[in-house]
Amino acid sequence: MKTLISNLKGKCLFEVSMKTQIDGLICIHTDPSDNSCLDKFIKGGSVRIEPEDPLEVCQKITRVIRGAKKHGEVYVGYDGGPLGSLLGFIANKEGVDGVYVCLNNESIRLPALKMDISDTRLRILETLEKENLTAISIGKKVGISRAMVYKHLAGLLDLGLVKQAQMFEKYSITQAGKIVII
Repeated sequence: MKTLISNLKGKCLFEVSMKTQIDGLICIHTDPSDNSCLDKFIKGGSVRIEPEDPLEVCQKITRVIRGAKKHGEVYVGYDGGPLGSLLGFIANKEGVDGVYVCLNNESIRLPALKMDISDTRLRILETLEKENLTAISIGKKVGISRAMVYKHLAGLLDLGLVKQAQMFEKYSITQAGKIVII
């Protein structure tokens, strides 16, 4: 089964659904009165998301994509609306079968993007999600040398996934870091 998860509307939604030859459609939207005309022709459903907290939005989108992946191929189509960038990010993070974006009323298939975050960096993020720690404490909890901790932290700082407190030299996870480890 091929499922399209999308916040697209109109011509772009129709184009992406034709290109992917979908069997099901899950519409993601923020407006309670919003519904796609394709809802009536393609089996599926709609998911309403409150765009208050980006972390909660990402968690909900992740659950929808993972649920759809259990039934077959998953494609994601999004636009520049309030959910678009988060939908695109999670689609790439979850490794869907295809990602489409709508630009100037034309749908474009994007190449797959890979998040190059090692298992060690993921363990550091998961450790920092529980509590703010010094580099020495991170090394002990993750089981790596202090030099490797600083190397990994430098990379995570560059990606904006962790931040360093000015005092006490403690590190903490950022909102972006929390989204990565969903």
